Amino acid sequence: MNDLFSSPVLRVDQPRNAPAARSRYTVKDGRGNLLATAEERDVSRFRQAVRTALGGNDGRRVVHVESAQGAPLMIVDKVGFTRGARVTTPEGAPIGSMTQTSKPYTYTLLDAAERPVGVLEGNLRGRKFAVMDGYGNHLAQVEKEWKGIATELLTTADRYSVQIHQPLYDPFRALVPAAPLAIDLMFYETKDWPIG
Repeated sequence: MNDLFSSPVLRVDQPRNAPAARSRYTVKDGRGNLLATAEERDVSRFRQAVRTALGGNDGRRVVHVESAQGAPLMIVDKVGFTRGARVTTPEGAPIGSMTQTSKPYTYTLLDAAERPVGVLEGNLRGRKFAVMDGYGNHLAQVEKEWKGIATELLTTADRYSVQIHQPLYDPFRALVPAAPLAIDLMFYETKDWPIG
C-alpha cells in the first residue's frame, strides 16, 4: 500500500471555489486512492474577507497535511510575503525548506539544519519543476496541469502531478510531497479576487 511518502505518483488537487480564501487540497496516488488531505486551519472570516479583497495575498499561509485516516503528517508554511516555504513535523520540528534563488522559479532545498541539499528548478512559465539532489540527480518532476481557461483565471483550483523517479531519502521524502503545495501557496493562491 502506498502512502504519501512512498507513492511513486502523486496527484494534488484543489477544490473548485471562487474565490478560495482558505487553502485546501487532496493528495491521491496514481490510481486515485486518497493518501492525504491538506488545509489551512483557524482562518477567521475576517482574514478570509481580507484575502478576497486583496487578491489572496495577505502573507503567511500554513497548511496542515494529514493522512487519509486523519493522522498528522507535516506542515507546509509559506513564509510571509516571501517566495519561500518551510516544512515541519506536526509538532513544529524542522524537516527542511525551500528558499528562492536569484533565478525565477528556482529554489534551493535546505535540510533541517539549513544546509543546501538540492534544488527545485522551474521552467520559465513556473509550471514544470525538476527536483534535483545536490549531486544533480533528477529525483522527481512536479507539473502544474492545465484545468481550463475559466478555472485558471477565476479560481484558485489547481492540479499538480508529481512523478518520483527513485526511492527518496530524507529530507526529500517530505520535501517532494510538500513541493506542489509550496508552489501553489507561493505562486497561485494569489488569484483570489471578488467576483461580482
